[in-house]
Amino acid sequence: MEKKYKTKDYLASRIISYGKELESKEYDRVYYRTNEDLQELCRGVEIEGKDVYSVLASSDHIFNARYLKAKSVDAFDINRLTIYYFYLRLWTLKYKNELYPNILGHNHRWLGELLKQVKPKNEMEQIALTHFKKHYITDTNFSNLFFLLDSQPTGYTCFQTPEDLRDCLSPELDFQRIDLFEEQEVKKDYDVIFISNILDRSRKDLNKTTTAAENLSQMTRKDGVVLCSNLIFRRMEDLEREREIFSPYFEKEQKGHSYVYHRK
Repeated sequence: MEKKYKTKDYLASRIISYGKELESKEYDRVYYRTNEDLQELCRGVEIEGKDVYSVLASSDHIFNARYLKAKSVDAFDINRLTIYYFYLRLWTLKYKNELYPNILGHNHRWLGELLKQVKPKNEMEQIALTHFKKHYITDTNFSNLFFLLDSQPTGYTCFQTPEDLRDCLSPELDFQRIDLFEEQEVKKDYDVIFISNILDRSRKDLNKTTTAAENLSQMTRKDGVVLCSNLIFRRMEDLEREREIFSPYFEKEQKGHSYVYHRK
């Protein structure tokens, strides 16, 4: 990671911690936990031994895929701050034996005790440690860094306890900051891709939906799948238009509140 991004990431997160929003698509609040039913979404989908590409978001998708014994798990997100939260989640599991960090509000004692235990294993983990040490020193209001829990649907993961993830705590994570609605230079393809409800954001722009479909068609191997969620934003006609745009590349399967695109 370039030095300018280390500083830029920290300053952006500080601005967000004051309750302000940034115009840049690179930075936003982070999801504290998933608001999707990953149990439903993964039911009947073969994850074990597969190469997985997943939105990073709250990191629940990453740990969920690792728990289901994926061969490899890479991550992407439009929000650069998600990679920092991944390491905070990792440390919380490893050193506190808890699923989620107890940092909402000004619980800096908890954070300080956690950071003292961290022994970075790679460069990005060291960058993340420095990032959170700065927040600790400057008495950040962490509540403002997350989307409010009481405004989200209840999410479910395949893992239930910290012990379930004992073998899923590698600090190595190939993360790319990408916008799925912009043309991407695809260098790798995958068996399974988790995109959460990202497509909700293109419901009023068919050009964006088309670009996303083209990107995903290149990222997904033949007979691979793209796992999607439809939470609250789209109407039936929006989903039908999306299906038509995806149809040259994918077959759609509805799964309750979620759906799967099967690569042709």
